[in-house]
Amino acid sequence: MSSVVFEKVTKQYENGYVAVKDLSIELEDKEFLVLVGPSGCGKTTSLRMLAGLEDISDGNIYIDGQRVNNVTPKDRDIAMVFQSYALYPHMTVADNMGFSLDLKGINKKEIRKRVEDAARQLGIEQLLDRKPKQLSGGQRQRVALGRAIVRSPAVFLMDEPLSNLDAKLRVQARAELSQLHKKVGTTFVYVTHDQAEAMTMGTRIAVMNKGILQQIDTPQNVYDHPNNIFVAGFLGSPSMNFFEAQLIEKDGVPAIKTDGDLTVPVPTDRQQRYREFIGRPVIFGIRPEGIYHPQYVPPGIEPVSVKATASVVELMGHEEIVYFTLPNDIEFIARVDPRAKITPGETLDLQFDLTRFHLFDKESEQVI
Repeated sequence: MSSVVFEKVTKQYENGYVAVKDLSIELEDKEFLVLVGPSGCGKTTSLRMLAGLEDISDGNIYIDGQRVNNVTPKDRDIAMVFQSYALYPHMTVADNMGFSLDLKGINKKEIRKRVEDAARQLGIEQLLDRKPKQLSGGQRQRVALGRAIVRSPAVFLMDEPLSNLDAKLRVQARAELSQLHKKVGTTFVYVTHDQAEAMTMGTRIAVMNKGILQQIDTPQNVYDHPNNIFVAGFLGSPSMNFFEAQLIEKDGVPAIKTDGDLTVPVPTDRQQRYREFIGRPVIFGIRPEGIYHPQYVPPGIEPVSVKATASVVELMGHEEIVYFTLPNDIEFIARVDPRAKITPGETLDLQFDLTRFHLFDKESEQVI
């Protein structure tokens, strides 16, 4: 088993700055957990505490049921892959991959076997006799992964290992890492600020902000059911549209009236939940893909018509990203069918899908 547990873990520095506060996460064996959030949110600090590279101010960390607060990094049975691949330039790929095993005194034959096995898994067996300077960025990244694989650790820790790759190679590397996780059958903890990496790779994602865990769940559940405004706005590109609003009663049922002079009826299945918030300020949120061009509305949605004028159109090939303006200059973004061929200045009766909106309490910023 390669389970990992963070139990109310806190990291506070001598100057009083709290980088991580009361972090509690339980990782199951063979899970791929992604820690995601903006710079400075505490994700890398959490990873470094798990690795033993940062002291824990409070709380406990367990690996396979063993409390490791005071265990040295080399004795934690973990392997790390960093943003910087840190390969020894004077060594061959094979020597770089087997260096940690050599330090442990493992015999040369066993080292060679492990290195060749890892190289085959990563598709770099033909590179074993080369030096790092002869490799591309993607190949160096594979070598760094191979160096971790040969150790057969209980847990892989990865700190933004793809950030030095170009956009096309990052997409390829994401898929390769997901396949690698299935092959090696080991627990992965992966840190990134890139939401695309989090959404596509993790079995679960943990969203952090200002040192506090905001939400942990499967990528789809976090995307579809965000706990608060931060999570809703952080995941998704373009991000969710937010409108300041108030819950009112119209014709005896709750409705949402936004500052943009937009009144949205509350669907029947949510009316009871929202009644107690009538008269209170709220935030109405809807993702760009929940807004449709009137000619390309899919079946099975609850549409409400909203008149808006296009200001900027970004044609992406497979979709159009369109910036719209309401009559009182409030802006929002829609992701629409590329066949719409919208032009700047065009006014449309857009269709908002009422099965896909979110409502947040303005004061607490928590979902209602």
